[in-house]
Amino acid sequence: MKADGTMRVGAIDIGTNSIRLLVADLAPGAGANELATVARAGEACRLGRGLDRTGRVDEEVADRAATLAAEFARRARSLGASRLVIGATAALRNAANGAEVALAIGERCGERVRVLTGEDEARLVYRSVVLGLGAAARRSPCVVFDLGGGSTEVVSGLGDQPGRWASLPFGAVSLTEKHLGAEPPGPDQLLAIASQVEQGIMHGCALMPAATPVLAGVGGTITVLGSLDRGIAWYEPALIEGWLIGAARLEPLIDRVLSSTPEGREGWTVMGKGRSDIVVAGVLVVRVLARRFPSRGLVCSTQGLRYGLARLAAEEAGAGHGSQGA
Repeated sequence: MKADGTMRVGAIDIGTNSIRLLVADLAPGAGANELATVARAGEACRLGRGLDRTGRVDEEVADRAATLAAEFARRARSLGASRLVIGATAALRNAANGAEVALAIGERCGERVRVLTGEDEARLVYRSVVLGLGAAARRSPCVVFDLGGGSTEVVSGLGDQPGRWASLPFGAVSLTEKHLGAEPPGPDQLLAIASQVEQGIMHGCALMPAATPVLAGVGGTITVLGSLDRGIAWYEPALIEGWLIGAARLEPLIDRVLSSTPEGREGWTVMGKGRSDIVVAGVLVVRVLARRFPSRGLVCSTQGLRYGLARLAAEEAGAGHGSQGA
């Protein structure tokens, strides 16, 4: 804790496609929304590569994940983070060797890796996204989704209070590996993805509202769509956070991605490393969700799980937990 009482915390999100770092400050007496970003970073790792086929995380990929996470942990501590929380999502939640990999990563980082349940992940993301979007969202009914590599969390709620939630067993990586092969994808492949997503949403989200004033999404696919819609050449979180892709623009934007070539997508500077092959499946998930939850458009958020983990770190530090957490 700094002399003025500001608490600096770190969070690492170990996802199915990427590993992400956040270092942030929380001022004394500030609301839970007052989280000031000090540093953020992300690297593609594809921890879930081949997971649907083998049921296990590949040893070589697990080692790379541990190396990346350890470097992020070192960076967080070097920046003065007094508490670090590391959370892992669908890949380690579902893999037969997930607990073993989590333990190995934790040993390299010097901090326990928490393998989050689907409910944990959904609720952390929902609150983080709504708080990040500001006062209007905190007074409104909302539906928030986090489109990951191996799962998609969908939560409906009122303001920053989550209500019903679903952790759907598919994401951009798992759908790509299951349905897509050689590029460009054929109509039958795209239909197979859409059908699986529609079935999952129909059952998992059956008790959620029929429409919503605020539909907000988080994840790499969302930042690509937001960046393309804004026409910016480089990913800049400040220009994406809270950006509304109007309903009339969203469908043509998705069609643009679906009709693009692999070479064309790789040339988009906003795409980021390790995403051009999975964004096709990603935008199909967005399309189905936008049709299931009619709204004025898609609100883009950059404050995903790592922001929820950072708030958790601050809350636990304030409650006087030890360095290893609960």
